Amino acid sequence: MNNIEKIDRKKKPKKRITDKIKYCPTCGSTNIFWVSGLPQLWSLWECKECGYKGALILEGGYLGAKLRKEWNKKQQEKQGQNQL
Repeated sequence: MNNIEKIDRKKKPKKRITDKIKYCPTCGSTNIFWVSGLPQLWSLWECKECGYKGALILEGGYLGAKLRKEWNKKQQEKQGQNQL
């Protein structure tokens, strides 16, 4: 095995696409965008589904999917209570 093959094997594995997707920390939605407006707000994110506004967002696919599942379950429970 020559040196080039050794270097190629040491390369870091590519990140999965789901690791680059941004998720809302409240509901797990991917429908999250920069808050538009004044330059002072450039570090804030806004979720179009739950209304979250803040600087913290998630970029992990597993955690985002778990939050989304829990959010949907809570929403279904609320709808069931409202129908009673």
